[in-house]
Amino acid sequence: MENKAEKTALFRYGLIAPLVLETLPRGELTRRAQEIAARLYDIPDSTRRQVSVDTLLEWTLRYRRNGLAALHPKPRQDRGKMRAITAETAALIERLKRESPSRTGTALLFHLSLADKDRRQPELSPSTLYRFLRARGLTERQLLQDKAAASAHKKYEAEFANQTWQSDMLFGPWVQRPAGGQMQVFLQATLDDASRLIPHAQFYPDQGLDSFLDCLRQAVSARGVPTRLYMDNAKIYRSPQLARIAASIGILIIHTPPYQPEGRGKIERFFRSVREQFLADLDPKALLSLDQLNERLWHWLDTVYHRREHSSLQTTPLLRWQRDIAQVRQLPPATDLRRLFFHRVDRLVRRDSTFQLNNRFFEAPPLLAGKKIEARFDPLDPARVEIYCDGKPEGVARLVDAVVNGRTYR
Repeated sequence: MENKAEKTALFRYGLIAPLVLETLPRGELTRRAQEIAARLYDIPDSTRRQVSVDTLLEWTLRYRRNGLAALHPKPRQDRGKMRAITAETAALIERLKRESPSRTGTALLFHLSLADKDRRQPELSPSTLYRFLRARGLTERQLLQDKAAASAHKKYEAEFANQTWQSDMLFGPWVQRPAGGQMQVFLQATLDDASRLIPHAQFYPDQGLDSFLDCLRQAVSARGVPTRLYMDNAKIYRSPQLARIAASIGILIIHTPPYQPEGRGKIERFFRSVREQFLADLDPKALLSLDQLNERLWHWLDTVYHRREHSSLQTTPLLRWQRDIAQVRQLPPATDLRRLFFHRVDRLVRRDSTFQLNNRFFEAPPLLAGKKIEARFDPLDPARVEIYCDGKPEGVARLVDAVVNGRTYR
């Protein structure tokens, strides 16, 4: 993401989302903020690893008042001044401490003095070093707690429907290509953690971001807005487009820790049911089209999967989801859900009033020549592109027709 301010704002929203998605009493709000502040993070454009409780509460208040724009960072007052600890020294301290969590502050200062024989760096005081260790989560106690937490795996389940959705992709069967031949398709699916209901699942001709976003859009349209969306670390699930959409409609994105797939066990179990109960019943000799395959999938979900009693629920997924329907968060009726899922990309309009998008040239109003614009479009209908400049709509771009332009006198 080229816009550093927006990247920082989305990171801050990711931290405070659990604090703003629900109306919490003051004590519970502070308790959750303390839990968030106790963890370590890769903060954009910062060497710090933690955020204080007061900062989290301040961000929460700013977001509630003015939305995502209020989380954009303000210019630093000390820009241009030398910091107490340089990036090289900070990296050395972190490496030494992680190598041996029991290494004392005195030992660290001794190693730093040996590494800087020419005295090119300012000498650190013990108090500065200890503050740095606490801020980075590098004290012996913090390091040991993180190690213990990383090795612990517990069975969990969301308390209410739409509290947590899981999402993943499954390699599907081969289908008939519209132009002839065969092609493999991919199943994008979302699953409600509390009820095991499938808000939406669909086979797509590719496994890209556009297919996933289309699946998510239809899931939100059919079953409301989830509080959390739990996925793995695939590139499409870390897309800036997804981060912007989630921040716009109030969804907290959570990624599975690397090399720990245990948290996605429920959707993996659903994929097992798809393979053993749905795909296994298809006639391998009868090659279906993509539309026919999806029609059969949706019929199986509605008539079999959602209405069959789940062993761990002691009821069906549909009845379990309907039990909490009063708590399901829906978008306002006037919301244009399709527009919320538009892709947004920055482009520079050339002197001839054109800009390039997806290997095609579009024409913008002449007054925007030489200016930076934001193009917004539906990835499933890229021919219609809306133009925004400085956050204000400037009409719709049209595909360049060189022949027509050649007939026009300028």
